[in-house]
Amino acid sequence: MNAVIYCRVSSKEQVDGTSLESQELACKEYAAHNKINVVRVFIERGESAKYADRTQLLELMAFCSKREHGIDLLLVWKVDRLARNVGDHFNIKAGLLKYNIRVVSVTEPIDNKPEGKLLETILAGFAQFDNDVRATRTVQGMRRKIQEGIFPWKAPFGYRTVRQSGDKKTEPDEPHQPAFSLLQQGWNEYATGAYTKVQIIDLMTSRGLLTASGKKLSKQSLDNIFRDPFYTGTIRDPWSGEEYRGRHLPMVSRETFAGVQQVIGRGKHSVPHLSLCPDFPLRTFLRCMCCEHPLSGSMSRGRSKKYPYYHCFNRVCDNPTYCPPVKAHDEFISFLNKISPNLRSMERIKMWVSKMAKEQHGLMRTLSEKRTLGIKRLKEQQQQLIRMKMEQLITDEEFVAQRSVLDGQLANLGRQEPDNDEKVESTIEGIQSICQPLMKLGESWAGLPIKKQRGFQQLALPAGYVFGQIGTAQKGRLFSLISRVDTRESSWVPLEGLSWNQLAEEIIAFSAIFEK
Repeated sequence: MNAVIYCRVSSKEQVDGTSLESQELACKEYAAHNKINVVRVFIERGESAKYADRTQLLELMAFCSKREHGIDLLLVWKVDRLARNVGDHFNIKAGLLKYNIRVVSVTEPIDNKPEGKLLETILAGFAQFDNDVRATRTVQGMRRKIQEGIFPWKAPFGYRTVRQSGDKKTEPDEPHQPAFSLLQQGWNEYATGAYTKVQIIDLMTSRGLLTASGKKLSKQSLDNIFRDPFYTGTIRDPWSGEEYRGRHLPMVSRETFAGVQQVIGRGKHSVPHLSLCPDFPLRTFLRCMCCEHPLSGSMSRGRSKKYPYYHCFNRVCDNPTYCPPVKAHDEFISFLNKISPNLRSMERIKMWVSKMAKEQHGLMRTLSEKRTLGIKRLKEQQQQLIRMKMEQLITDEEFVAQRSVLDGQLANLGRQEPDNDEKVESTIEGIQSICQPLMKLGESWAGLPIKKQRGFQQLALPAGYVFGQIGTAQKGRLFSLISRVDTRESSWVPLEGLSWNQLAEEIIAFSAIFEK
């Protein structure tokens, strides 16, 4: 009679302990005592029995389905090792019965007799009851934490969990700088209604706000943040809907939170969709001097004809900006002419971009070589693992576990493949091709069609600017580099604090604007 053994623990602590060994030993002793041949042992490490789609359980079912293996029994230490849900238990059992395989608990007297079947049902019910009790206690513990003002889950973006000796969270989350301050600034700016979500994301990204994976926030992530009352110092109980005062430091006031909800509620109406109009290239890019709301553009009727004007459409603005396009355009062109580099400065810009491109090229080569060596080493380890398995130096379980680790490392190296040389070459070609447009920025902008003017503006000042205060506007990475190139410090590094990839993308994008 042939059998397979299934052992399972649900926690990482048990994996490192003796529970798995004692389960396997008890099953093997039972098999030896009853003259049963154990064909294979399946070990589930750290997976809950609440779900039937466990890795080793699925592999076990596939193994048993092959008639050539001749399996008659499935040995488990206890019924609750197989499942902690009555429905799952009998579904698994029914699936095995199709292949004439019986489930045997080596420590519990279950069999095909009526009393054995009753006991099996009772034991399966108790396993589910125990699991339900544990789940209830877990929920009660989390609700207790909420009532104490502690967020029981992973700290939201901008905060971090206070590390302690144990696993239990006993202290409130603390601000994680600089993300906390950058988000706080973003909350306050968005509450003014002067920015769209895309603009506020670009603005915060330009200041250095990135996610844990090194990427900029998505619109959905920003929306989730702006709708979460946690940032006001409030923790909401998801089971009852009740709110409790958290012990963590609030990022924003309730007034700011309410203002942001009002802006979000206006949706697309906060900045109406406006078709591109050559008469108003700065529409929604230019902002009001009083409320910093984006300015619209329209024709106002005079005595004999209509006149174009940029104007604030915020009804609650105390002193709305109202200016003719000529004045606004002169201000923007004057700003562009002021920051336009001369020939000497342009040569320095090209020198620094070329230098950093070469360094980036060398870095990518090094990373590529390391990646190639890493892949080669891992593949050699895979071959060595296969030889050890063929020579029966390791068990099936050890082979599967180690193979999974190596496969994961190979997949990770594949994802970490450095950028190819194309971006470096495109960046060097791009900076060479835009020398003339960069040295006469005002003229270059004025000569572009309206659609390309908008792209130019976004590269220059990602969040737009307040009329009359263009000097204080946040510049894009390329234009920030241009404005800093005239420094006389010999040790000046223009790319300090700037991402090479982001700068390269802006150079390539700017060169695309002037492609014929």
